[in-house]
Amino acid sequence: MSRSQHLKAVRLRLIPAAIGLGAVVALAGCSAGQVTETDTQVAAVNGGSGDLNQISVRNATFTFPASNSFYPAGSSAPLELVLTNEGAEGDKLVQVSSPYATSATLGGVTDLPSRTALHALGRTGATQAEAPTGQRVVEITLNGFKQDITPGVTVPVTFVFQKAGALTVQVPIGADHKPRPEHGSPVPGAEQHASGH
Repeated sequence: MSRSQHLKAVRLRLIPAAIGLGAVVALAGCSAGQVTETDTQVAAVNGGSGDLNQISVRNATFTFPASNSFYPAGSSAPLELVLTNEGAEGDKLVQVSSPYATSATLGGVTDLPSRTALHALGRTGATQAEAPTGQRVVEITLNGFKQDITPGVTVPVTFVFQKAGALTVQVPIGADHKPRPEHGSPVPGAEQHASGH
């Protein structure tokens, strides 16, 4: 086969691939702009996560403020998160700090034995009895914010473990779980209107 015949054969093989790619791009554009069920859903706030050796911090957020939609300067905010230890050795959370806060309060259970988890429920005074059965509860609150903390802002929070050392995670304000005023309580029969296209 000559060089020109070979190039022609290669080009002929590439044509279906190019047509297929064009079809994929065209079809992807078809769904743009249509109203979907997800357009009315509130986006979940992804909490901060990080790993340090066998220790993990997962889904760390500040509890959504009770009175405002932000934490004003000087206020305190409890954290919600899960700490896990996948290692063979136990560890312990010994300190929490942030450059955005004057101090942090640590309470409840702080030891983290091998293959266990600690849950911060985001409420000060949350007791072991309030936690789902088997959950071990730690309380972590940042105190005296140095500036207003608003939704969308992430705050660097450093967790110090006795053996593993320090891990800094970017922590946002969590989602507002209260019903929104514009939605209120469900109106009987409203589901039928929503689903009828």
